[in-house]
Amino acid sequence: MEDLILSIPIQDKALVETLAQRMGWTMRNRRTSVERFIRSAKGRSQGENSCPKTPQMTDEEIQAEINAVRQGL
Repeated sequence: MEDLILSIPIQDKALVETLAQRMGWTMRNRRTSVERFIRSAKGRSQGENSCPKTPQMTDEEIQAEINAVRQGL
């Protein structure tokens, strides 16, 4: 299987959903994909692909890092 992202006019959504159902494809919209990612991140330990439960840097420290990279410091 390969994941594809399609942008289609809203009026064609029902047609594409019907086609996907008949072909046995799985179809998700952007919102459900993001919600699924968040749910899966909550259930995992703090591994490489999960969201940390407590941030290790403050917003100010993050902004300082971004500014340093932008300014080449």
